[in-house]
Amino acid sequence: MMTIFGKGKMQQITEKAEGKSTELHNSEGTISKESICQLFGVESLTEVDFIKHPAHSPVENMLFDIARAEALLERKAAPMLRLYSWNPYAVSLGAHQRERDIDVERCRERGLEIVRRPTGGRAVFHAEELTYSLAVPLQTETAPQRTIHDIYRDVHIVLLNALQNLGFQGISFQKSQTNFRALYRSSQVSMPCFASSARYELMYEGRKVVGSAQKLYSKDGQNVVLQHGSILLGKAHECLADVLNLGNDTEREEVRRVIRTQSVSLQEVWVEEGNAAQEISWERCADAVFEAFGNVPKVKVE
Repeated sequence: MMTIFGKGKMQQITEKAEGKSTELHNSEGTISKESICQLFGVESLTEVDFIKHPAHSPVENMLFDIARAEALLERKAAPMLRLYSWNPYAVSLGAHQRERDIDVERCRERGLEIVRRPTGGRAVFHAEELTYSLAVPLQTETAPQRTIHDIYRDVHIVLLNALQNLGFQGISFQKSQTNFRALYRSSQVSMPCFASSARYELMYEGRKVVGSAQKLYSKDGQNVVLQHGSILLGKAHECLADVLNLGNDTEREEVRRVIRTQSVSLQEVWVEEGNAAQEISWERCADAVFEAFGNVPKVKVE
């Protein structure tokens, strides 16, 4: 089935990616709730909706994110952090990506749906991952000059803290920014989203672990940022090479090679760091992310 639809700073920030000494963490190594509140633009975390959607359809996932960002822009909803998975698995296209980049018949044969994300970037194969989405006001009373880059950085700082709390010690920030326009223009095949990394994305030995993207919604002087991304739990994202609309097997194997060399799952990192092989479950990772965003006792499960 194919469904295509329409086209600040936190207190005490750790920025090792920039070589700075400022700290996000307090003396206990955790992130202050004041900083998390500032990220969401609230006085208390009780004003934030923390939502768990373990198995929503691809269309529902995208429509939910869009509707929540638009409702927050209209001041009809609270800021949100949502964690979700995909049922069935899916391929998502970036907001402006060509539909012909995906082989629809191959997706149909594999039971995959195709959706379009509101954010930019290239195709993503959503399978063994934890997906997060966050909707927050851009400027707030405590951060009137905040930019989308500040939010992008701050969210990844919290996600890094969550992964470190799970025991992953070698994951760090991407230090430089890929020239995406040049990359896409120079490539003879449609490069996947996990083939390149943006500044502040989370990496392990040069390979992307978390890929994220943003969309800015604006109306009547108000601005809301929707940021969502994929935390790779297993290796299924590599199957994107099987469903891209490529000319021959040589191109398909080249894309597969690029994905494997430019990305890595938490399961693989766990083993490479010297631990016994084990599944990094969706629930375990979700709990760690919710805890990093404030140890929230009440999460809506829908």
